[in-house]
Amino acid sequence: MVEIGHSIFENNIKEIQEKITFIQDQPMESFQKNIKVISYLTFLLEKLNIRPIIVGGHAVEIYTMGHYTTVDVDLVLNGRELAAKVFEMVGFKKAPGYRHWYHEELGLPLEIPDDVLAGNMDRILQVTVEDDFHVYVIGIEDLILDRVRAAVYWKSSADQEWALLLMKSQFEEIDFDYLESEAGKEPDINIIKLVKKLKKEV
Repeated sequence: MVEIGHSIFENNIKEIQEKITFIQDQPMESFQKNIKVISYLTFLLEKLNIRPIIVGGHAVEIYTMGHYTTVDVDLVLNGRELAAKVFEMVGFKKAPGYRHWYHEELGLPLEIPDDVLAGNMDRILQVTVEDDFHVYVIGIEDLILDRVRAAVYWKSSADQEWALLLMKSQFEEIDFDYLESEAGKEPDINIIKLVKKLKKEV
């Protein structure tokens, strides 16, 4: 048995290859397929001390129970070079640019926008997908703040709507003291103003 990387073995790779092959033609929604595949990648990457964290639109999709739909999955992770080897071993191909990957049979694009999470690592949510498999998702407060930033800096009304929906769907779980404290650190005062406005609307 040949060791790959630090602690991934050939049988680990084979298990995940088989799981991905199995779900390719299963009658399930893209969201379900995608989150399963990301949990399989997480299983392998954690063996290399790499924790992939779902951010962006797919994180919104998870927190809103599928109300938001997106094609690609954004992952923040450390160790791009090791992660690249894992992606290739389970069928992903490098797309143009150093941060894009694509699995043709699944129709699944991956993007690695950053190595460092723009948020608090202690607030990451771990979501169980199936036995022994899980994914990590950016904390709800940091995700809302990300959407609010987009709404203010990019004048994106859609992102403002998604920030509002996130607040509505997770209102009881949100630490508003933390959210408002972080929003208040932003250089643009409109960030904290919009956070408070959305909270009132909810």
